[in-house]
Amino acid sequence: MKTLLIFPPQWIPYQPYLSLPSLTAYLKANGIDTIQYDFNIEAYNTFFSAGYLRSLKTTLTAEFKRLDSSQTLSPVEQQYYNDLFMAGASLERVADEIPQAKAVFHDNTLYHNPAVLSQARETLNQAMAIISTAHFPTRLDLSSFEMGAYRRSYEDILNSTADNEQNPYLKLCRQKLLPLVAECRPDIIGISVAGDSQLIPALTLARQLKAANPKVHIVIGGYIISLLSDVITRHEGLFKLFFDSAVVSEGEQPLLELVKCLESGRSLSEVPNLIYFDGCIRVNQTRPSLKIDSLPTPCFEGLNLGDYLSPEPVLPLLASRGCYWGKCAFCSHNEAYGWHYQKRQAVKIGEDMQSLSTKYQVDKFAFADEGLSPSLAGKLSDELIKRDIKVNCSVNVRLEPGFTTELCLKMRKAGFRVLFLGLESGCNRILEHMEKGTTKEVAAQVCRNIYQADIWNHLYVFLGFPTESAAEAGETIDFLLENRDIIRSFNIDFFSLGKGSAVSRLPEKYGVTRVIEDKTADEFKLSRSYETSGGLSQPEAREMSLSSWTELINNHPSRDIFKRLIVADLLPYVSRFPFIKDLLNAAGISPQAEAKQDYPLSVSGVPRLNKQVTAAVLNFDLLQIRQNISRTSGLAAVPQKTAILYEPVKSRLISLTATELAILKLCDGQRDLRQITDKLSAKYNAPEDIIEKDCRQFLHLLREMQMVSF
Repeated sequence: MKTLLIFPPQWIPYQPYLSLPSLTAYLKANGIDTIQYDFNIEAYNTFFSAGYLRSLKTTLTAEFKRLDSSQTLSPVEQQYYNDLFMAGASLERVADEIPQAKAVFHDNTLYHNPAVLSQARETLNQAMAIISTAHFPTRLDLSSFEMGAYRRSYEDILNSTADNEQNPYLKLCRQKLLPLVAECRPDIIGISVAGDSQLIPALTLARQLKAANPKVHIVIGGYIISLLSDVITRHEGLFKLFFDSAVVSEGEQPLLELVKCLESGRSLSEVPNLIYFDGCIRVNQTRPSLKIDSLPTPCFEGLNLGDYLSPEPVLPLLASRGCYWGKCAFCSHNEAYGWHYQKRQAVKIGEDMQSLSTKYQVDKFAFADEGLSPSLAGKLSDELIKRDIKVNCSVNVRLEPGFTTELCLKMRKAGFRVLFLGLESGCNRILEHMEKGTTKEVAAQVCRNIYQADIWNHLYVFLGFPTESAAEAGETIDFLLENRDIIRSFNIDFFSLGKGSAVSRLPEKYGVTRVIEDKTADEFKLSRSYETSGGLSQPEAREMSLSSWTELINNHPSRDIFKRLIVADLLPYVSRFPFIKDLLNAAGISPQAEAKQDYPLSVSGVPRLNKQVTAAVLNFDLLQIRQNISRTSGLAAVPQKTAILYEPVKSRLISLTATELAILKLCDGQRDLRQITDKLSAKYNAPEDIIEKDCRQFLHLLREMQMVSF
């Protein structure tokens, strides 16, 4: 039987995700005809094209005209009005620039110029903002997807997966995915859902695929499906409209058994870890995971590695499955592995890396382990050094004493260039309360060991774990400030009560007095609001994390990294430079200084409004609307005819007087300043010297702002 495996949007576009290559390798090793298709990267290929962006123009223009002719704008409509104007004003420029922006990610020289890379990514972000506005109130960017109509109920899923206006993947599925399926004619389609941002897109694809291919068995799986398994068993409609079965926990063995049962006509009751519908919803027994050493090397055949936004491919790998600590109260990742930990032999990991390096001509590997243990880190480093494999790797590790100076130096020699560290808190009471199994003193020493080994360390912390006071949260801020010389970069967030975590199962133990949920209205939600017996509330923790960010960044030696690069850039960048000090120097590259222009203006100069700048007369005061939005005033907007000038590159908006608007209308690139002055003097019956002075002052300002050229 032919199997098609699909990785759906919306996920990051920088490297393949490991689920499909792992499943593909296992099925192929067992003789199953398998095709893998990364529809996530295919969606980005479509989104980041001039043709697609320009196809949105009609919708954007029509919606703006509709709102601009309204008698009043509600707060939500004001946001939409603002977004529509910005999207319409920047669309042509972004469409023109998008090919070059994509090219930056595939060019080693351009990519490793931080200023150029930062600008290219901003162009991609602006493209996503335009796409979002065309499907308002849906919001999608390079890592997330949210639909305004989706409030996490089953009814919301039914509506959102059939909403052509707000859901961009309906059209994309019809145009790209359905023809592919018709061509390859699979018997089974598997959809892997790794993140919450993929759930609605995945179900959108599944619904259309099931309707178009009723004889094809559609199975859905992945981390999110494992977390939602209890919810899935409550809705027969999911099995009638979206998919035929769902796999929980690890998928290799269940998927192979599913293929065999469907091929032979045997009952699906024999397939482990499967939820399916047979007159009623049936939940099969789970079976122990396959031995990790028995699994083949992941297979990336069928994936165009050159499509990912990286100058060289970065391949994901797993050295272990599950977490060897497995006690952190806030974490639910072990749900995907049935709370079972396994580690692969170092020799087999070395074989994997050598095989993949040779086959795909790659030297960069991003280990996706929950945490590489010190013992396995040492053995793997020895193996890589012995094999003399020239690789550059990143991996998550725990902040524990086992990561000694000697081990870190060995890991550096083996090719480990970036280590991600989950500290979570800089307060020892909170670390003990969340059962983190470390202290801030140990954390500081491990950070120092990694730093001295010339490995980039990136620290994760969050504020607001239940019962944490403002003073205790302040200890985390202080930890980052006091240790900024040995912490290369970090991310600060706020606590979220996640489904499947120990806090969600035993809230009272951790000081949560009330979990706020509605099992009908938000049953597909993966986090819950809550109340605690004391300490910071969730809104307070969020505000504190945001307010402390600027201070922390501005006082950090890596501030230029924070301003220009993201976490996905760390491994490619660190791999590029022999020593981290070279990377820090490179990240300080400033964009070329803008050339100064001579003033005053000549009367023979011919002014022209720059191409990207928009001059318009609107029926609403957009500057006032922006103030309403920023202040969340809740005030309605009423019509007030206003002339404005908008420059989208730096998002500058200025209001225009009637005289200034008249000047701009004459700046057509054909009239010189003298002719413009004569025209306006005759129109307003005003002295030429006064008109000329006004023109000079206004055009001088616009040329300084790079809105007008001569």
